[in-house]
Amino acid sequence: MRTNYPSSGWAGLTKMRCQNTGSAGRARLARAASHPTWKPPLVSRVIPFGPGAKRTTKLTISLLYYLARESSRFVLRLAGRSPNPRLVVLYYHGIPDAHRSDFVRQLDSIGCKAQVVPASHRGLLPSNKTNVAITFDDAYASVAKNALPALIARGFHSTIFVPTGTLGGPPPWSIEDGSPDSLETVMSAEQIAMLPSALVTVGAHSRSHPRLSRLTPDDARQEIEGSRRELQDLTGQDVRLFALPYGDHDSSTIKLCRTAGYEAVFTTVPVPVDTTNSDLVRGRIKVDPFDGRLEFFLKYNGAYAWTPYIAALKKRLMNRRSPFLSGQRLSPGRS
Repeated sequence: MRTNYPSSGWAGLTKMRCQNTGSAGRARLARAASHPTWKPPLVSRVIPFGPGAKRTTKLTISLLYYLARESSRFVLRLAGRSPNPRLVVLYYHGIPDAHRSDFVRQLDSIGCKAQVVPASHRGLLPSNKTNVAITFDDAYASVAKNALPALIARGFHSTIFVPTGTLGGPPPWSIEDGSPDSLETVMSAEQIAMLPSALVTVGAHSRSHPRLSRLTPDDARQEIEGSRRELQDLTGQDVRLFALPYGDHDSSTIKLCRTAGYEAVFTTVPVPVDTTNSDLVRGRIKVDPFDGRLEFFLKYNGAYAWTPYIAALKKRLMNRRSPFLSGQRLSPGRS
């Protein structure tokens, strides 16, 4: 198994004895050491808790979650009951040239162990296999170059969410330092118009990729309604799907999406979808072509569904602490 994790260390504050390697430093240490009460000074080195450690922790918990869930499903089957199947919606961004073969490997893994259905699917799902939908945010040109040929060759359906105000240029929105997205270009209008509609659905992704909850209601409406209108004019398709930039939204954002005529709105919360209900909002799990084999397997099997509950618990605990912290007052001069 090959997993490319960002370089980082475990958290901790370690105490280290100060050492001086120069001749003058050694002489000072020798003189000081002759004093019976002398002790080397302590210096602190902070080892940051980086994304690699967090990723490994989430991977471990997800594996345990998957094993526990499969055990419970096995018990249900023994009792003559079938677990209600869910749809796991994956979302990628770009597929760089260097990771084209990794993406193909992921598709082959899905092809052996799962069934690919459109992200818009509603109704019953087969229970004998994992059900997966494949989506791409930001409509990067690398998706057209490296992903679509492999998807079409396998007959896999996909959905591409398009930011209509940035076609043909580099992404102008905020991107994490070191992300391969910084080297990407958004597809041109011609590329979007030529996407094969039989296996590729286009969805809106706003016009300028803002955080919609931070906009005024009028500006948010223009982003949500305008991107749908522009995309329909460009492709001739009836655009019914919307992906929230950054996953950011509030209740008014969802109301605007409903009013604009969307039938499904996709977040970045990794919760599998119950396709038998009429819910507007659907969860998705972020995947990358360089995810390790085990990590990717757990992701497309919905094993990261526990993470929103932990996030909600942390938020609740922080809210409980806030009144206490805000009520604290420091008294100068008192110990």
